[in-house]
Amino acid sequence: MRPSHAPRPGPLVLLLSPDLRVLARTPDTYAYLSLLVPPEHGRPEVPASAYDVAAQLLAVEAGVDANPPRSRVHLADGLWLTLSAARIGDAASPARRRAIAVTIEETSPTERLAVFARAHALSPRESVLLGHLAKGGDRHELACRMSLSEHTVQDHLKSIFAKTSTNNRGMLLARALGA
Repeated sequence: MRPSHAPRPGPLVLLLSPDLRVLARTPDTYAYLSLLVPPEHGRPEVPASAYDVAAQLLAVEAGVDANPPRSRVHLADGLWLTLSAARIGDAASPARRRAIAVTIEETSPTERLAVFARAHALSPRESVLLGHLAKGGDRHELACRMSLSEHTVQDHLKSIFAKTSTNNRGMLLARALGA
């Protein structure tokens, strides 16, 4: 859930120095950071996930890894957050001297579906079907969209239900979309 059942906040940005010290943050950022790591005496107020995306940015810049500096974190009540890191400042300055902005935003439904599909080892075809299910439609419509027979769609649905420990579309979509 959002902090204090608040409406969607403005941008959530954590600004880190090149050596990953906290320089600044937008007002609502602390509330979301405390969802990731509840405040406790002696515990850092910035969760590892924020440092992880910043470190991934450094790895990309060093040519060590090509994966984007982005991660998703699942919280209670079905809330997913996406953290991303990027350098800010004058592009003419060397990257090692520019600050790092870590943005935090609620993960989009499309991204949640993709994570859910990977987490449950859905096949590529099952993942596509899950996306179509989220858009709505009966078995006939789904079959037409995917150029499959209704029986094949039903077989894929049975496989998805088994892999995700669900037994109907409503339960499946509630879990996949965090509803």
